[in-house]
Amino acid sequence: MNIAVIQGSPRSESNSFKVAQFLSESLMSRQGVKTTLVNLKDLNFPNFDDHGELDQAHQLQKALLSADGILFVFPEYNGGMPGAMKNALDYFRAEYNLKPMAATTVSAGPFGGINAWHAFHSWALYVGGILLPNNLKVSNVSSLFNEKGEPVEKHFNSNYPKFLDEFCWLIEKITTD
Repeated sequence: MNIAVIQGSPRSESNSFKVAQFLSESLMSRQGVKTTLVNLKDLNFPNFDDHGELDQAHQLQKALLSADGILFVFPEYNGGMPGAMKNALDYFRAEYNLKPMAATTVSAGPFGGINAWHAFHSWALYVGGILLPNNLKVSNVSSLFNEKGEPVEKHFNSNYPKFLDEFCWLIEKITTD
């Protein structure tokens, strides 16, 4: 099973990247699961326009096409998903059709990025993705990891394994003949 983990924060040293990296490693620890971690910050897409061929578009397209499922990890910015993430994702359309998707929303506050989830949910359905109904909300992300990079927040630690189990189940159901 190949899973693309797309990190959507455009900020350097983002907490969303730390969460995406942790979830990617957790998935890879499972037998038969391979992940590709894509940091949209590193790809630095220009504003959507007819820019011709872009190297970063080829990189992201390759990750999307080779994935059996896509896990998006992103923060909430001003009540929605990051504009830079939406811009990068808008370079593609057919790559998402009937693709299993899941989302982890990240917030510095107590609500775990619920508004970002709603914006993402509408987008994912519009592009034809098959979205896991549950998402993983990460609240108070700045206190999630200890100095060793291990998650210490009890709700996250009790929720993320089940979330990843459900996403792997969805991918398997959709991709198995």
